[in-house]
Amino acid sequence: MTAQAFPILDPKTALFHDDYAANAADLPGAGLSWLQSRREAAIKAFARTGMPTRHVESWKYSDLSAALENDLEPATAFRAGVEVPAATEVGFSPVGATQITLVNGFLHLIGGAELSKFVDVVDLAQLSVRTPEWVEKHLGLHASAADQALGAASLALMRGGVAIRVRANTKEIPPLHLNFVNPSRGHGLMSHARVLLLLEEGASLDLVETHQGSGEYQLLANLGMEIVLHKNANLTHSRFQEEAGRTLHVTSIGAELSRDANYRALFANLGGRLSRLDMNIKLAEPGASATLRSVTALDGEAHADVTTVMDHAAPHTTSRELFKSVLGGRARSVSQGKVTVREGAVKSDSHQLFKALLLGPRAEADAKPELEIFADDVVCGHGTAIGALDADALFYLRSRGIPEWEARSMLVRAFLGDAIDGFVEGGILDALWQRIDRALDSIYGGAE
Repeated sequence: MTAQAFPILDPKTALFHDDYAANAADLPGAGLSWLQSRREAAIKAFARTGMPTRHVESWKYSDLSAALENDLEPATAFRAGVEVPAATEVGFSPVGATQITLVNGFLHLIGGAELSKFVDVVDLAQLSVRTPEWVEKHLGLHASAADQALGAASLALMRGGVAIRVRANTKEIPPLHLNFVNPSRGHGLMSHARVLLLLEEGASLDLVETHQGSGEYQLLANLGMEIVLHKNANLTHSRFQEEAGRTLHVTSIGAELSRDANYRALFANLGGRLSRLDMNIKLAEPGASATLRSVTALDGEAHADVTTVMDHAAPHTTSRELFKSVLGGRARSVSQGKVTVREGAVKSDSHQLFKALLLGPRAEADAKPELEIFADDVVCGHGTAIGALDADALFYLRSRGIPEWEARSMLVRAFLGDAIDGFVEGGILDALWQRIDRALDSIYGGAE
């Protein structure tokens, strides 16, 4: 494979093309024909879009190409000693969880509670002819097409990551905590990693995913995540992203839900220069359901984009999406949600609601809900609302002797509460509210 095989559109796109052309033969699993064919299909899919700019409809609010620097180097495994924050320092790890820590996209350690014997973990940096059959069957089939260009790039350029299988009918096992850490390496980096999560029939799992980083150099953290839920599987997924101020973070998730599978997810966007969660969910069989909640709290010039495609591909499927943002400074949130009900997918039930509070005159929120319906006898709806805090409610609280900062905090908490309630509890809930209060401190300059 040579660089001439690709149409080089611009220097940002060339970063990825040149990386693949120079290093394809040395990437993990390069000798595996099934993986090589999927990598080549993925880099061609990426070539059809190139590095996303505002000219790409689904990226028109988030110009990744403009934000990306030209001199980023591919991340390598961190061989030297690295201080990885403990779960108690992260604050988002559930009690009794098994912690799987990845540094710059490479598996670093498995700690915390003992890994259940019903859970299998494969290091994707060590793929070989002994790779389990279930990895070969599923890896690279989701979040790897042209409609998720960065997901396609993460597969083509994958250096590390993990594949996780929860075996059939496994319930009441310790939660899993996927802890992604991006420490400073003294120069700009781009990291491409993958996660495959397979829940077999009747399996249940609580998954917590955290992303954190530090450093003064730019990092592009590009993660492709595949979620496959078999019949009657249940996944609860809590994701907390609080990367450093110069980080560009893109996670592309492709999920497929079989009959009566249930996926519940909470996404919290708390940092990073530009973050993008790009999610495609296919409700493939009757009874499948997905519930998505998103909470964004940002200040400064941070930018958070949550874009979803909900594909009702079968009858009697259900989806719910509730996204809420609180923004100060020049921060910006983007909430895009497309719901497609395919022909024959009768009795589909879908609703999406996007709301944002602008706490500063230069904060910005963009919302774009879409419905595409090709079936009769469905219930689908969407709504959006963007504005400032209710002046009357704020006056009411102030007239009761409540200081202004505290009154504003109370109203913000009430606004965000229904997006958070029922998903997390205990120490994780406390940690989330602490991060939100910290954002409010920054917006308002601290309590009075």
